Amino acid sequence: MTSTDNKLVVDPVTRQLIRGSLRAARLECELLIERTAMSAFIREKKDYQVNFLDRNGHELFGDAMGSDMVGCVWDFYPVEGMAPGDLYWYNDPYMSKGSVTHTPDMTFLAPVFFEGEPVAYCHSFAHFWDLGGSRPGSIGPANTEIFHDGTLVPPIKIVDQGELNDEAYRIILRNSRYPDLLEGDTRALMAAAKRAQERLLEMFARFGKETTLAALDADQVDTAKMVREKSREIIPQGSFSVRDYMDHAGVSDRWYSYHVKLTREGDRITLDATASDDQADGSINFLASDGALAAYFGQYFHQYDTSLLSNHGLVSAVDDVQLRQGSILQPDWPAALGCRAHTFTKLKSSVRALLAEATDGKVMAGSAVYVIAYWRMKDSETNSWLLCTDGIAVGHGARPFADGLDAIYSRHNENYPGEFMEMEYPLRMERYAISMDSGGPGKFRGGCGIIRDVRILADEGTFGLRVENNIFPTWGVNGGMGGGTSRVVINPGTPQEKEIRAFSDDNIWKNGDLVRVYTAGGGGWGDPFERETDHVLNDVLDGFVSVAAALESYGVVIDSNTLVIDESATTAKRRELGSSRGPTKLFHRFEYFDTAEEELEWVEKNIPR
Repeated sequence: MTSTDNKLVVDPVTRQLIRGSLRAARLECELLIERTAMSAFIREKKDYQVNFLDRNGHELFGDAMGSDMVGCVWDFYPVEGMAPGDLYWYNDPYMSKGSVTHTPDMTFLAPVFFEGEPVAYCHSFAHFWDLGGSRPGSIGPANTEIFHDGTLVPPIKIVDQGELNDEAYRIILRNSRYPDLLEGDTRALMAAAKRAQERLLEMFARFGKETTLAALDADQVDTAKMVREKSREIIPQGSFSVRDYMDHAGVSDRWYSYHVKLTREGDRITLDATASDDQADGSINFLASDGALAAYFGQYFHQYDTSLLSNHGLVSAVDDVQLRQGSILQPDWPAALGCRAHTFTKLKSSVRALLAEATDGKVMAGSAVYVIAYWRMKDSETNSWLLCTDGIAVGHGARPFADGLDAIYSRHNENYPGEFMEMEYPLRMERYAISMDSGGPGKFRGGCGIIRDVRILADEGTFGLRVENNIFPTWGVNGGMGGGTSRVVINPGTPQEKEIRAFSDDNIWKNGDLVRVYTAGGGGWGDPFERETDHVLNDVLDGFVSVAAALESYGVVIDSNTLVIDESATTAKRRELGSSRGPTKLFHRFEYFDTAEEELEWVEKNIPR
C-alpha cells in the first residue's frame, strides 16, 4: 500500500481479496433469500438480488442497472439521522425516480456503519407475490394507473436501530391477499440485508477502513476507464439510431414505439430518446432512471474485462442521456408501470442495435421478451383463490460466434419446474417442448422459444397473460433474420379451440381446459445461406428446425424420409434463393432494412396503429 498525491494506492493482491469478499458475500446473501423466502417467484424462479453500494450511493457490486437506490431514502431520512441497525423499505417507482421499476419489486436498504460513520449501504430486492391492487398478483395488462398495481410503499424506516416498526409492517401485510407469503418474503429480504451488513463489516475490519474505501473507489475508477476507452475505440464519430415496437398496451391494441439515438462528437457520447412515443394508455410504460440507458450501454463493454466488478463505472461511457417527460420512457404520474418489462427488455436489445450500427453488426441479435402467465384457480373447499405466477422461457438472440440460447426465461431467473406447479396447484403441465422454427434463421441461429401446455384441474379459474413479440418479432442482424412470433390458444385441436389475446387478463377457464403458449424466438446472426449444412441437419434431427424451414430459410435440401442432405441440390437451391432474395442488409424483422427510418416507413404502411 502506497500513497500518491494524498491518495491511498492499494496493492493488487489486496484489491483482489476485497473483490472476492464482495462476490462471496453477495452469493451467500442471495442463497439466504432463496432458502428462506416463501413465495415461488422468489424461491423457485429466483427473482431477487443483493447489491452493495458505496457511501455516496454508487454501486460497488451488483446489478442495480444505473439506478440511485439511496437517493429517495435520503430525501426522507438524511444520512446525519441514520444509525446502526436501521433498515429502510420502499417500492414506489415514482418516488425512487425509476430506481424501482414496478410496485412488486420491494427494496430493503441498510446503512453500514464502521468506526462511527456510514461507509457503505446494502440493498436487497425481490419481486413479491401479491401487494393488493386490482387482481391477484397485483400487476396486469388491464391496469391503467399505478394504484391498480398494488400497495405503494414510500421510503419508510421499517427497523429503527434493531427495533421493528410493527405498526407500519402490519399495515403493509394487511394489503396483500397472501399475507403469510408476504411476511415470509419480507423476513427473508430483511435477513439478507442484515447478513450483507455483517459481511461488509467483517471486510472493513479485516482490511481497515481507509484501505477498503480506497480499493472500492479504485475499482469504480478502473471500470469507468475501461468502459470509456473501449467505447471510444469501437464507436466511430457520428450518429446512429434505432426504433423498436411494443405490440400493444393491454388497454388498447395499438402499437407503441420508442426511438433511441446514439451520437459521438469528439470524445463525447450521448443517448437521446426524446423522439419516443407519448406514454401508453396501459401498463407498458417504463420509468427509466437517470442511469438506466447508460447502464445498458456500459454492460456491453463489461465483457472486455470481466475481472472488474459490475459497478457504477459502467455508466461512465455515456456523457448525457436525454429523455422526454410524458413519453413511454418517462411517463407522468400516475401511469401504470406493472408490465414495463415489455419495454425495458426490448430497450436493452436496442442498445445493442445501436452498437450493431457502429460495429458493422458485430453484436448479439434481438432477444424475445420473457412471458408471464397468471394462473388463478378457485379452491372449492376454502372458496379462496389460488395464484400461480408463471414465468415462461423464450429464445435469445444469436451471437457473432454462436447460436442464441434456447428456452431461457431471463438472465437471472429460472423456469418453474413442472413438478412444482403440479405439487402446489390444481394444474397439470402436459407439454414443455421447443417451439420448432421459432429461432431466427442465420449463419448462427436465434434461440428457440418453447411450447407450454397447462391444464386446469380446479372447477373454475381465470388467467392473465403478458406475452410480447406476437406482432413484432425480434430482429436479426448482419444478414440474420428475425425470430418467430408468439401466440396463445385455449383447447387446441378441439371444437372449443380459441385464440387468446396475447396481452390480456380475466380470461375464463374451467376444469379440463388447456392453455397452450407458444413463445417467440431470438433473431439470427449472419446470412442463413452461410450456415454449415450439417448444423442445419442437426437442428432438424433435434426438432429445432423443420425440413420445410431448412429448405426455405437455409436452402438446405433434406430428404424427409431418410433425413439425408442432398449436397448438389443444396448448392443449387442456395444459389436460386440468394439470387431471388438479393443482398442482405444490417437488420431484418419483416424484411431487410438498414435504418430505423426505413423500417418505420414499412411498419406504418403495413401495420397501422
